[in-house]
Amino acid sequence: MKYFSKLKDYILRFIKKGLSPHEIALSLAVGVFIAFIPVFGTHTVIAILLASILRVNTLIVLLGAQISNPVSFPFQIFISAEVGNLILHGTLLEIKFSKEINYLSHYLWPIIVGSLVLGTGLSVISYFLIKFFLKRRRARHDTF
Repeated sequence: MKYFSKLKDYILRFIKKGLSPHEIALSLAVGVFIAFIPVFGTHTVIAILLASILRVNTLIVLLGAQISNPVSFPFQIFISAEVGNLILHGTLLEIKFSKEINYLSHYLWPIIVGSLVLGTGLSVISYFLIKFFLKRRRARHDTF
């Protein structure tokens, strides 16, 4: 719980620096979307590039992208593969160990589709949750 308290304080510092709740929520949502890109090790580079293209706060985008880390990444890939396979084939993924398997259609496409769906969905949810939290905090405290 100490981590979430520090995270909340870190986000609130950006309000004090003049960023609007929309700017903070959008930056964090972009970071969450980037975190679901299924290529481990590229999130920081993609976050910096996308933040400069979209003109959002780079530090907050990097903060949002950190939900994908070495501990959570295997679970993200597994859940993405299951969601993607459910969308593409209507069933959960069958894990097969065979030399004759076509990895592209069996694993890669479900991971890509699932990552896009989960990344989009969770980034939209995070945008509205963060924006709601920041607006509620502003209304409660009138000012930061």
